[in-house]
Amino acid sequence: MQRFIWLSSLLPLLTWAHDSLRVKSSPDKTLYQELEGLSQHLPRVWWDRQWVSACRPRDIRSIIAPVRILLEDPERNFYFVMPVRGRVVSGFGFRWGWQFHYGLDVDLRIGDTVVAAMDGEVRLAGYDPGGYGYYCVIAHPNGLETVYGHFSRLLVTREQFVKAGDPVGLGGSTGYSTGPHLHFEVRFMGEPVDVSKLLDFENGVLLERELHISSETFAHLASVPKQANMRGGVYHVVRPGESLYSISRRYGVSVRYLAAINRLSTRSTLRVGQRLRVR
Repeated sequence: MQRFIWLSSLLPLLTWAHDSLRVKSSPDKTLYQELEGLSQHLPRVWWDRQWVSACRPRDIRSIIAPVRILLEDPERNFYFVMPVRGRVVSGFGFRWGWQFHYGLDVDLRIGDTVVAAMDGEVRLAGYDPGGYGYYCVIAHPNGLETVYGHFSRLLVTREQFVKAGDPVGLGGSTGYSTGPHLHFEVRFMGEPVDVSKLLDFENGVLLERELHISSETFAHLASVPKQANMRGGVYHVVRPGESLYSISRRYGVSVRYLAAINRLSTRSTLRVGQRLRVR
């Protein structure tokens, strides 16, 4: 059985949050116990340490109550540092009318230093050839995770502890990328959250110290094409212009994973109407 040591970092969320996170199946348990047991008690949730979305509910809107998460708390010596300064060239939401972008793309130069946004533990660090390129995922003690993609070089390793402002990678354009930039995501329970109104990348300023999360935070999930269930798995029907990369981002898995379970190459060209298993 895989160990979920990094989950202990979520415990302080119980005291930091102004409103507690409530999971309907076990409201009296600690957040740590609830998250670890979700995959056993709620079929709507899957759990895996190998992929970016280690814990991702089938529909997070149905299992949470409003919660406020501190991005910065000077009294506890917990700070937020902008990963890099630059212009946001692609925001959170639909692009080209159909593809959903789950993060913020920030312009930079190859070799620019990218730093950890907050204290935490590196849960994943590696290379995704058709997606994030060189990337890392950091789990933070406030219950959030941050994702950093397209590095030219990784500067951290899995299970390494980092402080806010510590270098984690060098700017690049690896993976599925059209030019040098940082792909940055903030995730809660595996689901990406839009933080564009809280962060000023150009001036390197945190605009709000609190992130408010509720079912409305994930309203965009209703507009993302639904998954089709076949033979116990979860499948996706390829639409015009889609690639393994765009589909992997939509479902929170890696291109390598999609290719493996569908017996494809990571460079395979998809056909419109083709059915891919994504779970």
